[in-house]
Amino acid sequence: MTGLSRAALALRDPEEAERALADYFPSLQLGRAEPGTFRSWISTTTASQFSLVDYGFASAGSATAGSDDLVVIASAGQGYVIRDGRNVIDTTQPFLSPDEGLVARWDTLDARVLMLSGTSVERVAQAASGRDDFRLVRRGTAPVSQERARYWAAVVRGVRDTVADAPDAFDSPLVAEAAFHHLATAFLHVFPTSWIDLPEPGRVPGTASVISRSAIEFMRAHAGQPITMEQVAASASVSTRGLHRAFVHELGEPPAAYLRRLRLQGARIDLLAADHAVTVVTVARRWGFAHASRFAQAYRRAFGEYPSETLRR
Repeated sequence: MTGLSRAALALRDPEEAERALADYFPSLQLGRAEPGTFRSWISTTTASQFSLVDYGFASAGSATAGSDDLVVIASAGQGYVIRDGRNVIDTTQPFLSPDEGLVARWDTLDARVLMLSGTSVERVAQAASGRDDFRLVRRGTAPVSQERARYWAAVVRGVRDTVADAPDAFDSPLVAEAAFHHLATAFLHVFPTSWIDLPEPGRVPGTASVISRSAIEFMRAHAGQPITMEQVAASASVSTRGLHRAFVHELGEPPAAYLRRLRLQGARIDLLAADHAVTVVTVARRWGFAHASRFAQAYRRAFGEYPSETLRR
């Protein structure tokens, strides 16, 4: 699936709310809800590998829930208490929902949820570690530190800003894949899972120059496609960690930065060859840049002129 699917609902029946949230919280059961006074709203934005789910309750209620997917919740409310079993969860920072046993009650509640495909995040971890047998297992609910909690909030805020300001950018597979990969990588470094305990891999096989050359050849051949760092690393027969080390050692920059430069160069070629019917935004999206203003600034830093100036030539 490409692009975004969006929906918004205002509900006055608890059973309708359960059904509306069932795709995201399959085991959700609402309690303490009076049908005559029940008020709820739900807004969803779904991409191919992640979802944003915002919901709220303007009346008192309670719930039990859990999810096999990776659900990170930022929430606040009056009379709001949420537990993982007997342990009270700190809701002053984002938290990872357990797969089962989440119990909450509230007088009022507002929640902003980021949901990631657990299978897809596990694949990112396998590629990064070079271990196909790695399994992603939750080890708790709270971020591993307040600093990383702030980092997570910044990453999610960036994705939400892109969804709000340029939703059609997600029609580009390059943009959609980049957004997911950014979220997945942040998740692995912020929340307590089996990934946190994974040791750094040893010295990568082969020399850095061989790794870099193979990866560069692959990126040049596929820069206009929604390739991932996992695919780039696989082309050089290393993990993504090994790929990163090789590029920083050999070229002084991470592979993602090198790929970004290749895509800027591709955009420049398209702008130079474009006719008057082509717009800067069209070219930017084609090469995976969601924000036209950020693209323009990066383009100017790379080539000394704005893309609109190149297009007018």
